[in-house]
Amino acid sequence: MALVDELIADWKGRKASLRCGEVAAGLMLLGFVVKDGKSPGHKTYSHPGLQDFRGASWNCGHGKNPEILTPYVVKIVGVLKQYRDELA
Repeated sequence: MALVDELIADWKGRKASLRCGEVAAGLMLLGFVVKDGKSPGHKTYSHPGLQDFRGASWNCGHGKNPEILTPYVVKIVGVLKQYRDELA
């Protein structure tokens, strides 16, 4: 199973308990560039190899390695599904 498929399956099953660091690390393993956003707790991600993907962001919340809100996880998983073939 390709890494992208593993992350999709894992993150779909743990939508309410994913930590900011886990998502950032997983995205970077897939070649995404993860950066701090303008506001505290915000992260942005882009991928130099995906020409149609302009980038997106999520909010990590507060505290050390907090859980990400479910809507952000759903959005990130949607991006991975959309570009699955290019990421595999």
